[in-house]
Amino acid sequence: MMDHPLSTQMIFDRGERLFAASRVVSYDGAATHQRSFAETADRARRLAGALAALDLPFGEPVATCCWNSPAHLEAYLAVPAMGAVLHTLNVRLPADQIRYIIEHAADRALIVDAMLLPAIAPVLAGCPLLEHVIIVGDAPDGIEGFSGRIHAYEALIAAAAPMTTWPTLVETDAAAICYTSGTTGLPKGVVYSHRSVYLHSLASMAADTFAISNRDRILMVPPMFHANAWGMPFSGWLAGSDLILPGPHLQSQHLAHLIAQERPTLMAAVPTILGDLLQAHAHTPLNLASFRTIVSGGSAVSTSLIERVKAAWGVDVVQGWGMTETSPMCVLSFPPREIGPEGETPWRAKAGRPVPGMHVRIVDDADQPLPEDGMAIGHLQLRGPWVTGGYLHEAPQDTRLSADGWLRTGDVGRIDALGFVEVTDRAKDLIKSGGEWISSADLENAIAALPGVAEAAVFAIPDQRWEERPLAVVVPQPGTELVPATLRAALRAQFARFMIPEYWARADSIPRTTVGKYDKKTLREQFDTGGMTVIMETGFISGD
Repeated sequence: MMDHPLSTQMIFDRGERLFAASRVVSYDGAATHQRSFAETADRARRLAGALAALDLPFGEPVATCCWNSPAHLEAYLAVPAMGAVLHTLNVRLPADQIRYIIEHAADRALIVDAMLLPAIAPVLAGCPLLEHVIIVGDAPDGIEGFSGRIHAYEALIAAAAPMTTWPTLVETDAAAICYTSGTTGLPKGVVYSHRSVYLHSLASMAADTFAISNRDRILMVPPMFHANAWGMPFSGWLAGSDLILPGPHLQSQHLAHLIAQERPTLMAAVPTILGDLLQAHAHTPLNLASFRTIVSGGSAVSTSLIERVKAAWGVDVVQGWGMTETSPMCVLSFPPREIGPEGETPWRAKAGRPVPGMHVRIVDDADQPLPEDGMAIGHLQLRGPWVTGGYLHEAPQDTRLSADGWLRTGDVGRIDALGFVEVTDRAKDLIKSGGEWISSADLENAIAALPGVAEAAVFAIPDQRWEERPLAVVVPQPGTELVPATLRAALRAQFARFMIPEYWARADSIPRTTVGKYDKKTLREQFDTGGMTVIMETGFISGD
């Protein structure tokens, strides 16, 4: 067989050649704008030519600080194909972490949306390696404290000759860098190779994964600055799908407008987005019949949310579990064929089965495999062709790899005989009460499914007698008054009494991290500083 390197160049060339008429639709908050794949490819080739003219050597990172926009997609296509490395900056991170990431990656060039410039400008003065700032939109004459060159994106690519021939690549060359969110320390750089991006994109087109095809119209809700927007810019271009880019406009009214106008067939979104759309639907009915499926992840998807989406729109929700380190596709919750439609929901609420190419196992504290019987709980570990083998600029001994080469995820869970993975908690979020483990994720899913509850987060607080006890922070649905005693009684059918929280707090919303997960660090700080009113309810629970 030919030894043909797998690369993002193959992705670019296929979309450009075979799907010239497919569309890239962008949204500015009021109106949509369209370009064909052919037009987008020409602009991407001009961007590649412009970046090459800035004397950025092979393998040089090019940073982006952009929403989901046409210019960001052009960078996705151009930067890796020209032999540079796409480095997406998470625009929601605090300034000190953004500065650290730019310096750590040694970025010399940055593409930034004009609307994001005021937030990132103070960071640039502290990045001496940065030489070029390319602004999408209105570019100022100068940036205080920044001594490098400022370029207007449109003028830059208009003046550039398109790069018509790509340089020769090795498939293990770096294609992109994405940093973890840094919730438990400094962000870590995950480097995706050309090979890993291509294989992940190809796998995304499989029937038992996202099944992305030329017939799809993908509403690109996941941010392109985190985990490659779940890989969909690459896989959508490879398949020739229409790509609908909402920019920063992810509020329910904007998404409802885009859905009504563009009739997308596929969307990936965190559960919060689905909850917002359901609330909007309660006031003014929305028509989501165009979707063949909705993929949700980022945090656990409750059975109640899955059922509410199905009842409202007749659309199945597929849960996904993955992380920056897995590109991010890892497992998906398609129910087994042995299960009838009436029994699907509990299976959809699991993390799912590994997609082709991925391997998942559970191990004990010594990295020894545990039985996959649906009962044993252990540390979840992964390996596969698009799983990171380490972190940028970190020595091998500093990685999260086991001695035999599996990635330690930091998650705890179980695997059943059919291979379905169930994530029971983050290792750091498990609650140990009186020597017994309690899963905060299981409690959150169960509480969120109770009548009148919109959201629920559970975390450990100190307890003099039991060492730790669960505290449940609950967001009620509008017009609902929640009574802790009633909630506790409702949980009795699912949990042993020692697992049921006696500490409760009401909230208007639950803080989230930059990637949409519950921000339990902030919740703990609110509790520790007295910023949270806690009710203790220890009364009789029906059934005891």
